[in-house]
Amino acid sequence: METQRDLIGYVLAGRYRLTSRLGLGTSDEPRGMFDALDIRTNVTVRIRLTPLNDLVDPRSTNRRTSGDARRAIQQHLQLALSTRHPALAPIFDWGDTDLFGARCIYTVLGQLPGGSLREMLDRGRRLAPSQALVVGLDICRALQAIHAVGWVHGDLRPATIVFDANRRARLGGLDTLTHENIGEADIERARYAAPEVGQGTPPSPGSDVYSLALSLVEAVTGEVPFNADSVTVALSNRVDKLLPVNADIGALASVMERAARPDVDSRFSAREFGEALVAVAKRVPRPTPIDVVGVDELLIPMPPPPSVIDHGDAGDPTGEILRPIHSAIERDRDPASAEQGVRPTQVDDPTGEIAAARSSRLRGRKIVAIVAALAVVGGAVGGYFLLKKESFQVPVLVGLTQGETENLILNFDWTLDVRDGRSDVVETGQIISTDPSDGRMLQEGKTLTIVVSQGRTLSTLEDFSGKTIEEATRRIEELGLVVVSAKINHENTPAGTVLKWAVAEQPAASVGDQVVRGTTITLTVSDGPAPRIVPSLVGLDPATAEAEILKLGLTVTKLADDIGEAEAGKVGGQVPAAGETVPRGGSVSYWVSKGKELTTIPYVQMQYRATVEKRLTEAGFVIGEVTGKAATHRLKKLFIGGVEVKSGDEVSMGATIDLEFYGA
Repeated sequence: METQRDLIGYVLAGRYRLTSRLGLGTSDEPRGMFDALDIRTNVTVRIRLTPLNDLVDPRSTNRRTSGDARRAIQQHLQLALSTRHPALAPIFDWGDTDLFGARCIYTVLGQLPGGSLREMLDRGRRLAPSQALVVGLDICRALQAIHAVGWVHGDLRPATIVFDANRRARLGGLDTLTHENIGEADIERARYAAPEVGQGTPPSPGSDVYSLALSLVEAVTGEVPFNADSVTVALSNRVDKLLPVNADIGALASVMERAARPDVDSRFSAREFGEALVAVAKRVPRPTPIDVVGVDELLIPMPPPPSVIDHGDAGDPTGEILRPIHSAIERDRDPASAEQGVRPTQVDDPTGEIAAARSSRLRGRKIVAIVAALAVVGGAVGGYFLLKKESFQVPVLVGLTQGETENLILNFDWTLDVRDGRSDVVETGQIISTDPSDGRMLQEGKTLTIVVSQGRTLSTLEDFSGKTIEEATRRIEELGLVVVSAKINHENTPAGTVLKWAVAEQPAASVGDQVVRGTTITLTVSDGPAPRIVPSLVGLDPATAEAEILKLGLTVTKLADDIGEAEAGKVGGQVPAAGETVPRGGSVSYWVSKGKELTTIPYVQMQYRATVEKRLTEAGFVIGEVTGKAATHRLKKLFIGGVEVKSGDEVSMGATIDLEFYGA
C-alpha cells in the first residue's frame, strides 16, 4: 500500500487525526466510519467519510448531479447541527475536503460507546418488553424533536438506534441523506420501511413511527415482522396488513399494532406513541439495565463536545460551513510516539491542511513563551489556572430516579437542588427536567436543579351540574379527566342534563379541589321522566278509565262508540293496548262498547241435520251440543246458553247454538 494513500494517521481539516477504521473496507478507501482524535481538545470522536458521488441518487428527480448532492447535504447537515436534543446522537462538526482526488463530505460525531441496537441483536441479545418500552420512549422523544422542525429521518432501524455510556438510546444516522426511493440494494432499509414508502411515497413522520415499531418488535422477539430476502417481497408483504403481534411483547402489543398500521393516518404521531408507551408502563415489570455492547458496569459521563465556529470563508466551495476552532498549542509529535522516541509517520497533505496545522503550532510556541514570561512576572496568573474549577457535561437524567441521578453525578462535586413537579408523561419518582439541561456544561461546586415527578399534573374541579352531557363531557376532557356517565329517570329535569357528579376515587371531593389528571368523574344524567305503563281499561266505566289515565300524567282521547265484547256502556277497547309504555304526556284513546253485534237466526225448524247445520254456520253461528236422533229425525228445538231460541230471533253474532232433534 502506498503511504500517501494510508488514511490512518491522516489529520483531517488540520484537527482530526484518523486513528482506526470501523467495520469493513480498506484503509486507503476514502469512505466509511473512523475513530479519530480531536488534537485540539484531546477528545476521541467518530468521523464519517462519504465521497460526494455516493450522495448522487440516480433514482431521484431532485438530486442528479454532485452539485445538487452537495447543496442537499449542506442544507441537511446545517439543520442537523441546529437541532439539539438529549435523545439525538450528537453531531459536532462537518465539512468537505479533497482526499486523493475525491471530493468527500466528513461529519464529526460523538462517541456512543454502547454500540447500536443492531450490534446487540446480532450478538443474540434481546430486550425485555419493559426495556423496549424505555428505548421506544427515548426514540419517540428524538423523533418528536426532529419532526417539530419539519425533518423526517427516513431510515430508522436497529442500526440507527445507538446507546450512550448511560445505556440510554439515542437516534443516530442523522448526518446522512436518505434516498427518496428504495432500490434493490436497500434490503436492510426495506425490512423496516413503511408500506407507503415502498409504493413510492416520500418518507413522512408516520413512516418513522412505523419503522420504530418494527424495530422494537424485533428487539423483543428476535424476528422482523414481514421480513423477506428481497426488497419487493419485503415491501409487498406489509401492504394493507396489520402488524402480527404475539404474547412475547406483552402489554406493548396494542401500542405496536396502532403504531404500525398500514394506513399512515391511523398511526400515532411520535408524541402520541411516547404517551401510549407511558400509559402501559405500569403494566410491565420495572426494566433492568440494558445489556448493550461495549459499556462496563461503571457509568462514565460523556466528554464535552468540541466547540465550533462559523468561518464563512470565501474560498470554501460549500459557503458558510461550521468549522472547529483549531488549537493554538500542539506538540510536533503524537504524545504516544514521543514517549517511544519514534517520529510520527509522514503523511501526504493533498489539501494543505497539515501544513496549516504545523504553522498554527509554530504560532503556538510563541504564545507558550509569552505565557511563561507572564507567569514569571505574576505568579497569581498561574495560581488562577491551578485553582480554576473543572466543568462537566450534564448527562441525560430525564427519566431516571433521584437515587440513580445522585449516583451518576457523585464525582462531579455539584450541589443537588431537588424540587417537586408534575408531569403527564414522566413516571412518578423520575426526573422531569434539569437546570442546566442535558448536554450543558456545569462547573464544580455549582448547583444542579432536578425536578422530580410527583405524578400527573393536577386539574381543579368545577361544578358540572345543570350542564348538558355534551357540555360537561367536553369540559371534563379539557381538564384531562375521564368521563363515566349513568342515566336515571327524573320527573322534572330534561333528558341529557347532568343531575350530579362525583369523583370516583375521592367521593368527598368538591368544587375547587384539585385531582390528578386522568381521574374519573362520574356523571349522573337525567333520562327524563320514566315511561308510563298503560293499564287495562276494557270493561271500566268511561269516567273511571279517564281518571286512571290522567293520574299517570297522560292525556286521554275518546273515540266513537263501537260494537264490542264488553257490556254496552263500558269501555270496549283502547289504544295502546294494556301493558305497553308511553312517555309522560303521551296519549291513550278508548271507545265505549255498544254491546255485541246482533244477527237473525235463519229458518231451520223441522229441518234435517245437514240443512240445519249448513244454514247456521253460513249465518256465522257455532254448532254446539247435538241431542236426539239427528240422523233420522227432524230438528225439534234450538238453545243458546240453555235458553231456547227460535228462527227469526236476533242474537249475538257468532253465538254457539245447541241442537235438539226428535226421537229422544
